[in-house]
Amino acid sequence: MIMTGLLMKTMDFVAMGRRSKTMENKPTVIVINGNGGVGKDTFVEFCQEYFFLEEGYDGVDQISTVDFVKSVAYFCGWDGSKTPENRKFLSDIKDLLEQWDEVPNKKVEGRIKFLNNEDKPQILFVHAREPHNIQHYKDKYNAITVLVTNPRIEQVTSNHADMEVYDFTYDYIIDNNGDLEQLKKSSETFMNNAGIVVLNTTF
Repeated sequence: MIMTGLLMKTMDFVAMGRRSKTMENKPTVIVINGNGGVGKDTFVEFCQEYFFLEEGYDGVDQISTVDFVKSVAYFCGWDGSKTPENRKFLSDIKDLLEQWDEVPNKKVEGRIKFLNNEDKPQILFVHAREPHNIQHYKDKYNAITVLVTNPRIEQVTSNHADMEVYDFTYDYIIDNNGDLEQLKKSSETFMNNAGIVVLNTTF
């Protein structure tokens, strides 16, 4: 089934199974992926607006498997730029931290554990590149997986992490080939079809 800006790739029973999890006030984990610049952060912001609960509390958080990696890179002198060489540098650091003690995953799982203690519904978007990381969250946390694409953005090929973006079968694919209003509508459609409880009636 294809909708404006959104390709649905999951069965109805999968989507329906998410709703009760959100109602139990446990974090619903959504793994989001896509090349740099395709609109992932904007998509998450629109989902955040849609899930708005009350003033000062939106119920939507996000973390990346490379957040801690970036901290290490800054300590090493990285200036924050995303050149092909620097992207490979970040990818290599992540590989080393994973091989040493699964550090990137442990940082993400620490956030999930923290949200487990919250007394209100929670959604956690996890930005992850590599298929093995995505599968980990799907297996352990029943995560929903989302790929955001944008034909106007070229794929990065300087490192294996960026090259593996399409090497996974995602539950949903968001085709961001229009304007912001279309992307906003896609976020609303995604939240509904993924079975996320709708709390903001003014979206």
